[in-house]
Amino acid sequence: MTNNKDLHVANQDIETFREQCFIQFKNFFSSAEMDELRTAIDAAIASNRERIVGAQGGGRLSDDYEKVFNQMVNLWVDSPGAKAYSFSKRLAETGRQLAGSRHVRIYHDHAMIKPAGQDSRATNWHQDAPYWPMDPIGAFSAWIAVDDVTIANGCLHFVPGSHKFGLLEPIQLTDADDSIVDKMRKSGHPVAAPVPMEMEAGGGTFHHGCNFHYAGPNQTDLPRRAHAVIYIPADTAFTGGKDAAGASDEMTIGGPWAHQLHPILAGEE
Repeated sequence: MTNNKDLHVANQDIETFREQCFIQFKNFFSSAEMDELRTAIDAAIASNRERIVGAQGGGRLSDDYEKVFNQMVNLWVDSPGAKAYSFSKRLAETGRQLAGSRHVRIYHDHAMIKPAGQDSRATNWHQDAPYWPMDPIGAFSAWIAVDDVTIANGCLHFVPGSHKFGLLEPIQLTDADDSIVDKMRKSGHPVAAPVPMEMEAGGGTFHHGCNFHYAGPNQTDLPRRAHAVIYIPADTAFTGGKDAAGASDEMTIGGPWAHQLHPILAGEE
């Protein structure tokens, strides 16, 4: 795919992203577009419940994980409605310019549903990058609010500049006491005050894979839906291990992410 040459991200936004390693864009998509995406996510979950990553595999074999959030990965493969947003050229090109990369590939998309009610749990403070088989560290996520997101229903919170700590050890999302922020503070490292990302449906954020982030429990009566797309910048190598999109056996350790499940969405080879 080629650049969306009509899109130019403001220099100030690029500077903000590179300094804080997160940025919010309110009203990135329209309410009508979010109605479409919401319908696509609900249909995908209803027809492919066996693909929901809740209490399944990957070290997540517990009912507790489903209380943190449920997710479905790679909706774009069999959901045209979701693919329209996962492959959004405007979203990918915005991310490409923020990252300053000549192109970005999709790692995977995922719908994330934070369940409602008294059993809902927080998503602990963590980084994403420790779970990704990539080097160097540079991959990032776009996170789309499919429903209105508030502190009450579990909006994201980011710690400005926390990517500067680099790649740290993964934490256990099902352990309420395991927190990357707590670990850093106990080690004597100053950690900036977090910033909540409340926004209406259609808003979105971008964040670097090493940024510290968190989502509180959903204390409302309705589920909170979000749709995320993870992007791989140019010159990123596959380091082996599990590829969430399922292409591990068809890629070379130390080689590029050139695979049909990881197409370029913005920029050029």
